[in-house]
Amino acid sequence: MIAVLSDSPTLTTGFGRTTEVIAQALHDDGHQVACFGIKARPEDIGQTPYRVWPAEQGGHWTRTLPEFFQATRPRCLVVNMDAYNAVEVITVARTAGYDGPVISYVVFDGLPVGEHFLAVQRSCSAVLASSHAAASYMRSEGINVVGVAPPGVDASAFRVLPSRQLLRERAGLADAHVLGVFGVNSERKQTARVLAALPQIARHLAPARVALYLHCRQVGYWRLEDMARDLGVSNMVYFPRASGFDEWRGVPDSGTSPAQAPGSATPPGQLPDGLSYVERLNLCDLIINVPHSGDIEQVILEAQACGVPLIHTDDHGVMAEAVGPGGILLQAADIGIGRAGEQIRHVATSDIAAAAVEVLTSPARAATLRQAGLANAARYPWSTLSSEICKAAASVLRSESLHQA
Repeated sequence: MIAVLSDSPTLTTGFGRTTEVIAQALHDDGHQVACFGIKARPEDIGQTPYRVWPAEQGGHWTRTLPEFFQATRPRCLVVNMDAYNAVEVITVARTAGYDGPVISYVVFDGLPVGEHFLAVQRSCSAVLASSHAAASYMRSEGINVVGVAPPGVDASAFRVLPSRQLLRERAGLADAHVLGVFGVNSERKQTARVLAALPQIARHLAPARVALYLHCRQVGYWRLEDMARDLGVSNMVYFPRASGFDEWRGVPDSGTSPAQAPGSATPPGQLPDGLSYVERLNLCDLIINVPHSGDIEQVILEAQACGVPLIHTDDHGVMAEAVGPGGILLQAADIGIGRAGEQIRHVATSDIAAAAVEVLTSPARAATLRQAGLANAARYPWSTLSSEICKAAASVLRSESLHQA
């Protein structure tokens, strides 16, 4: 039995998507797999060919972890977690009674990382890095990095759709420049900076219509709807729906009915519920992702695979490696220090606006970014992560067997 501890594989978060690939690969390789799914619900049980254990059953997930280990008795534990939270997760796993080998598929939300967080990675039997930048850094710090396994993008699902104009008509945005931000409403994502840049973008593009689609809940770290009202751009901002949008589960990647002309049932400021995630990406002219720190943001590869030009924070590290030549990288206006010792880079709203106007007023620039993005996304198949996690598990289990013998 191999246990996987991370976001539930039934979620659409970045960790949820990578957990799904990790668990399925190990299952296909002949292992019994049990996922201790953070944010999972009881109804998630039975949705996968391997076991999903809902972590939060009326209390904090740490309360149910000992029961999980007692029930599954895993020979190996895979932790799919960022460097900061990995400290707590691995410590709690040991306290809960697990004393076997740990494979860490670690995410670095920026570099460098403090010694307190690196020490936990050194204690693991094997570490997989999501990027060459992170692997090089960890190896220089004496960490046993056994492979580089970036997250991927499913090219059969995330692709350029032929019905783009019909999608825009269905959303009521046929005559607009459409900007998109896809990410949870959290401080790290810095969505408020894109919103703050919208008035400047609209002034430069006037009298043309501009729309900003925020694929997140209105109220989270920021009250985005209130901010839009204060900025005088409420009529330009769109959300998935007025209330009840689940950021962890999102909308289906694909599989909706063919795009049709918009009906009168969709309220102002919302996209139709029937649009899939891939359709929402495709109706955008430009996607802006400016977190102050992060690892390989899934939307980087998803936007590029859908042929949508991308603007992104330049972290001079993991995120920039993922963007490659397929996006405009924005330099930080100021650099701070995050909770794990990493650099956090805040992009100026004026720079966001200038880059957006550049892309939206230059078809040639947009076409160049589109082609470079498609080529870059093609370099990131999910098969790399599948292969590397299976190799790491085989090596660790073999070593464990020899040690016990």
